[in-house]
Amino acid sequence: MPPKRGKKRKTTREPGADEASHEEPLSLPDKTTWPGWVEMESEPAFFNVMLREMGVRGVKIQEVYGLDEEMLAILPRPIHALIFLFRYRDTDQAEQQKASDYPEYIWFANQIPDFACASVALLNIVNNIKGLHIGKELRDFRDFTSPMDPMSRGDAIDSFDFVKHIHNSFATETDLLIADMHAKQKAMRAKKKQALAKARQTREAKKAGTLPLAEKSANASSIPTRTSQRTPKKSPQPAPTASNESSPLSDPPDSSSEFETPKKPTTTKDKITTTPRRSTRKAKTRQTLQTSTPEDDDDDSEGFHFIAYMPIQGHVWKLDGLDSFPQDIGAIDEAAGGDWINIAQPALQTRMAMYEGADIDFNLMAVVHDPVLKDRAELAENVKALETVEKKLNAASGDWRAQIGMLDDEGVLSGPSAALDLSREDIDAVRDSPPFTNEEIGLVQLLEIRKQVVAQQAPLRGAVRDAMESAKADEERARHRRHDYGAFVRTWLGALAEEEALSGLLEDA
Repeated sequence: MPPKRGKKRKTTREPGADEASHEEPLSLPDKTTWPGWVEMESEPAFFNVMLREMGVRGVKIQEVYGLDEEMLAILPRPIHALIFLFRYRDTDQAEQQKASDYPEYIWFANQIPDFACASVALLNIVNNIKGLHIGKELRDFRDFTSPMDPMSRGDAIDSFDFVKHIHNSFATETDLLIADMHAKQKAMRAKKKQALAKARQTREAKKAGTLPLAEKSANASSIPTRTSQRTPKKSPQPAPTASNESSPLSDPPDSSSEFETPKKPTTTKDKITTTPRRSTRKAKTRQTLQTSTPEDDDDDSEGFHFIAYMPIQGHVWKLDGLDSFPQDIGAIDEAAGGDWINIAQPALQTRMAMYEGADIDFNLMAVVHDPVLKDRAELAENVKALETVEKKLNAASGDWRAQIGMLDDEGVLSGPSAALDLSREDIDAVRDSPPFTNEEIGLVQLLEIRKQVVAQQAPLRGAVRDAMESAKADEERARHRRHDYGAFVRTWLGALAEEEALSGLLEDA
């Protein structure tokens, strides 16, 4: 029986309540041990840092500003893959290929956890680039998941802490809390859907007269008999009355309550995904990340999503973690030059055209060959050649340096360089080129060869230095993104409030 209203009730104090009030507040999630995934920003610098920390060498991510020839011409070749960030819609669901059409030589994983589409796209790409150095951790993971189906690989990614920690290292405290809130809301929606389905089954069973025995007995015990002299207790199943008021104890399935049979959704926002393959959690771009609202997180039918397009063994494939299997876009025409971009262009341009004139962001990035490895290898060859020719010059003439002067030798490398990440092992691994193994080369020829080698070294040093500066800039952007300024802002605002200066600043603003 509920307590009477308007009457004060004594508060029962639990033992140790005073002590509990002085306990430390609940700590925020620790992203190093947090089990979920957060949304990843579509920023090439962050993707490059992720790849390097995963152990991948030889590729990098660059933003693509258009699919026309002029824009594509500035990209380093070869282009290994394209990563497209777009707003997913239910109409994007293509016909699924049969399992027999899925080639076993393609490594492909489904996206099982929410917000993991960025890492899933990267893994689907790097595991299909032949000869790419991917590091021990990813190599062991690929070998371990090689016999698995795409769904099992997606589960393995969810349990792959090495990649998860790198992915979540870009998260702030707010990102973790938002992801936790999303997981809670998702569980509540699933629970509500289950309750609605059960209520619908109960209502249909009542209409068909096939209620379970337990429910029939419960209803029968509440029906008044003619010999009863007491006012019968209201039955959960209301009797028809002339009044328009509904009884608060009426059976929910027969009333217009929340357990009413759910109508067919009229908007995609009301749809609830029941399989992880079609989960479309948002991975916001830089523009949308700052302007998203809580209502956006409830949208399970439309959200931003990363997919990949790449050539694999003569065909162009769409690798979308939300598809059951990879989708074959078309065969590469070697007679027409073998440019796979021409096969992927129509699909990408069609999707981009859907968003023209709309306030919808999309982003395109390319996974290209990282020229720094080639440039550093050529620099090692150059330094090795310079060492070889100078060794022969020393043997031919002790004063050869005085003859040519050293004005043009400023900055020339004749050995290892820590500044350019060129080690002695890199130089020693280079084999001598044929001209320097010829013992009949004279002094004049050696001086001419040295002049050519020195001239060739300058652009190589510049290319390696530029690549290292670019990588350093990526690391700096990632460092600022990973640093959570929330604690500093809260402390600063608290100090302003203690000094009673915060209200004045707000008024001036």
